[in-house]
Amino acid sequence: MGKIPEYQIEKIKDSNDIVDIVSSYLPLKKKGTNYWARCPFHDEKTASFSVSPSKQIYHCFGCGVGGNVINFVMEYEKLSFMESIKLLAERADISLEFEQVTLQEQSDTGKLREMHVRAIEFYHQYLLSEAGKSALDYLTSRDISEKTIRAFKLGYAPDSWDFLVSKLAGSYAAELIHQSGLAVKAEKDGRLFDRFRDRIMFPIYDERSNAVGFGGRQMHDNKDDAKYLNSPETPIYNKRKILYGLHVTHDIIRKEKKALVVEGYLDFLQLYQHGYINVVAGSGTAFTTEQARLLHRYADEAVLCYDSDEAGQKAAVRTGFTVSAQKLECSVLVLPKGEDPDSFLRGEGPEAFFKKEASALPLMEFLRIYYRPAKLSSKEKSDTISGLLEEIRQFSDPVYREMFAQEIAKLFSVEEQTLLRQLNRQTLRRSTAVKETFTGEKPKHFKDRGEAGEYFLLQLLVNGEVRTRKAGLRYLSPVLFRHPFLKQVLEALLAVLNKNVSIAPGHIPDKVHDDKCRNFIIKLLMEGQNSINQEMTFVESLKQIELQILKDEYNQLTEQLKTVNPTESIDIIKKQMENVKARKQLDILYTNEIFKEIDA
Repeated sequence: MGKIPEYQIEKIKDSNDIVDIVSSYLPLKKKGTNYWARCPFHDEKTASFSVSPSKQIYHCFGCGVGGNVINFVMEYEKLSFMESIKLLAERADISLEFEQVTLQEQSDTGKLREMHVRAIEFYHQYLLSEAGKSALDYLTSRDISEKTIRAFKLGYAPDSWDFLVSKLAGSYAAELIHQSGLAVKAEKDGRLFDRFRDRIMFPIYDERSNAVGFGGRQMHDNKDDAKYLNSPETPIYNKRKILYGLHVTHDIIRKEKKALVVEGYLDFLQLYQHGYINVVAGSGTAFTTEQARLLHRYADEAVLCYDSDEAGQKAAVRTGFTVSAQKLECSVLVLPKGEDPDSFLRGEGPEAFFKKEASALPLMEFLRIYYRPAKLSSKEKSDTISGLLEEIRQFSDPVYREMFAQEIAKLFSVEEQTLLRQLNRQTLRRSTAVKETFTGEKPKHFKDRGEAGEYFLLQLLVNGEVRTRKAGLRYLSPVLFRHPFLKQVLEALLAVLNKNVSIAPGHIPDKVHDDKCRNFIIKLLMEGQNSINQEMTFVESLKQIELQILKDEYNQLTEQLKTVNPTESIDIIKKQMENVKARKQLDILYTNEIFKEIDA
């Protein structure tokens, strides 16, 4: 199957009015130009979920989620992108077309995926050859069946510097091979060599069965190298958003509404070949919020099955809160000391594992066993509670957050109200400060005028006229922005506008891959551009940013004056005078005249 052409995706979006689609799931009420409802993705008493018919997007001002009609169907129905496209196409009576793309015609993204498909085949065939016998014997010794090896295309990367590079070099540019993460560039001469050598190879796919990366495991106990080596982040592989094995297990997970979550590739394969086909594994990282959201598209319940050592149990605590934040019912399967899912299944068999799964502990009961509150000193108990409150602060739903706080109070035998007051104080401090997420913050919460200027400039880049955007491309740089998250959003917007400065505002989020940035841009879209005079807003915002930088520098110089000797103070005073002069120059540097340069 080829890919769905971009024009057809746009046709499907255009043929499914977002108000019609959302109103088939939620009761919408019109207020002003938009429609409003209580958000279906978090509990709330007042309607903060807004749908814009003119921009064909939705955004919740409470929890920050947002997107277009496809995103809504994906999140609400817990469907994959392709499944959502098919549903909306059927609703609009559109016959899907798939285009076959030749290697020459593919985008870099397509070539990167193609490269991985070829690498999977090279490694797999090598494993099954005489040269790969030692690796095959290793997998057999771990009770991985030939059927499983073939089904998941396991492979072996030989102990060679250029086994893969030499096979890819004839078809792909060296820079693209390097970008794929399959090769590493030597610092000395820039030559490429294989990233994976002498390792069992586990191909990694996204939920739509696209090959995106690898996990490579040592066969020998070599302390000089990591046991596992995973593909780096690439344009097609974001490990925070990938669940290993989901591409083959998502249907049964959706059917059963439950998923077993394990840490390792071998754990996954051992469970899968023993009939546990509703299992997923992490992808070389601690379990992330993005992975929990992805899992929640398919499941209502997560059973964590981690290693029984301290590191594994600690990870189970963190993952338990991460999945609970997405309102997945969470329980923990506890294995005997020294065991992991792989070793337990091989040693005790599937029946024993089934009994363990049936007796999995609810998260709070697992926390009781893990922390043993009665054995903790007062300080240990206080520190542990503070840590747990930090975990539940990630919950977007305040009711759910409070329920967990109440459970923690019972668990540690402390006054419920005391704990809730502490939680509310922490949450209040967080919400009143300007944080990296910035989601939901209004101008009055900005730290200073410079930060407000950054915000208004982003609004102009999203909602402004082409002329204003061109000024942004010319005068704005991430170096100018101080707020770390707004700097990240600016980078994303400049990347989009550099490719198409005339892009329709509603299409910008589709070109941004980072979830936080995309949701924030959707928020800017929903707010619209309040300024009638875009030129004046652009110039004044730019001026305020530079003015704030100079003010901060002046204040730092004032602090230095308190600690230096008289001789050094002369130089500092000179710098302060230059600073004041530079501030006055801003009125000359930044005027509406800069737009004449844009028009020239």
